[in-house]
Amino acid sequence: MPRGGGGMRGGGGFRGGGFGGGFRGGGFRGGPSSFRMPRGTPSGTPFGRTGATRITSRSPSGPYRHNYYRPYRSYYRWGYWGYRPWYYRWWYSPYWIGHWYRPWYYSPVYVGGGIVFAIILGLILLPLFGVALWFPFSSANADGYVNYRSTETIYYNEYWYEYEYIEAGNQITYSVQSSPEVISFAIWNQPFETIPKTNKEGGFDDSFTLLNNYYEYYSVYLKPGSSIDYNFNSSSSVDFFIADANQLYNWNQGGSPIFYYELNGVLTDTGGISISSAKDYYLVWFNDFGGSADVEFIANFTAVDVYNLTAAYESHIAVTTITQDTFTVPVDGDWYFFVYFDPLNSPAESTDITFDVTYDTGINGAERWVSISPILIGILVVIVIILIAAIVARSGQKKMSKKQPKEAQQAQIKTIPGKKEVVSESKCIRCGNSLRPDANFCPVCGGKVEGRAIGTSDIITPADSKTCSLCGSKLEETAKFCKWCGTQVEKEI
Repeated sequence: MPRGGGGMRGGGGFRGGGFGGGFRGGGFRGGPSSFRMPRGTPSGTPFGRTGATRITSRSPSGPYRHNYYRPYRSYYRWGYWGYRPWYYRWWYSPYWIGHWYRPWYYSPVYVGGGIVFAIILGLILLPLFGVALWFPFSSANADGYVNYRSTETIYYNEYWYEYEYIEAGNQITYSVQSSPEVISFAIWNQPFETIPKTNKEGGFDDSFTLLNNYYEYYSVYLKPGSSIDYNFNSSSSVDFFIADANQLYNWNQGGSPIFYYELNGVLTDTGGISISSAKDYYLVWFNDFGGSADVEFIANFTAVDVYNLTAAYESHIAVTTITQDTFTVPVDGDWYFFVYFDPLNSPAESTDITFDVTYDTGINGAERWVSISPILIGILVVIVIILIAAIVARSGQKKMSKKQPKEAQQAQIKTIPGKKEVVSESKCIRCGNSLRPDANFCPVCGGKVEGRAIGTSDIITPADSKTCSLCGSKLEETAKFCKWCGTQVEKEI
């Protein structure tokens, strides 16, 4: 919560501002704490690129819609309701899609045709109808504008950022409000981490009266390498210590923490401490001796690694309101805007920011389409080459299948006494058995002669059967498998 008054007495909020001074507060011991509690935020925690609403002229759903596709359709057949698979539909053709069990490269026209049509649509048809003015791969609208508009809660030492690529000569229009604390705003063509850091010196001097059981504090947020020096005088005895937020809270609740520095019952002191970790540091005076004590003090600090947002092209430091203004981009590149809640400028733990920032990228939709045309053309060429190769390979396979019967007729004929039989010289690649020219499966091991198997049969033909139980083909006496479908023949006992 904001530092300032606490308990019955109040305090006086914070005085000073920027790098000129720290923040003052106080209250009575045991009353509600009014100092900033630590959140564990390291130096410059990013908080952006995640929640801002991007307002553009296009639909937020994007150019692609993935509707659920149901591959089956209900139909009435053979006296019952069933589901007809997609390859039974009226538009089914083996030329377009191949057989149902074949993979995609057996149906090049069906698979590649859709891709080719999509690219042709993007390169030719869309520009003709003017749709190419809307570029789907950018958050910008057709005219090249991107708007970031949102209200967010930002905590101390955090910053919000957004960025877009903008061409030189175009503008960024912005307005920012913060409530209740001050923030800093900057526009730059570099990420926040590259903002230069500097050392700043500040100080604070004040006087106050401490009633019995009351305390006052002066605080500042410092990083490692910083330092604090002080000098004070009191009209009566007071306790003095230097603490962080956790220690001060523990003490205010009646605990006895170990402070960075502590004095009890003193009238004056001069000293200082060096900072080893980034956090708020509190110089606290407490009257536990009755009556009242008038305290005068001077405190000076040196803060290191302070973000110097004034190095950016456009900056507004420690403000609550930035009215609408424009900034002209001097060079091409990614341009960022930052809303930074600097703990050196505000004693609060959080503040609400409302920003409305519009980027004129200078690149409209048509220009974006033109910029990626070479990529799309390259993809199209590769796909066409693949399709041609697949079609040529399929045509060669069809020619081979037509030549096979003629080659089988030219097989050498071996004469067996009492019986004339045509025997192929080809052999099974698995068991080496001679194969007949019309055999699809080896009658000895059941291996398929060529191509891929449609499936594996779970039927076994009885040993004394003359025909195959699956396809009904005639079986040879010594066959262990059907030569037509590969179904196994039961062994004789």
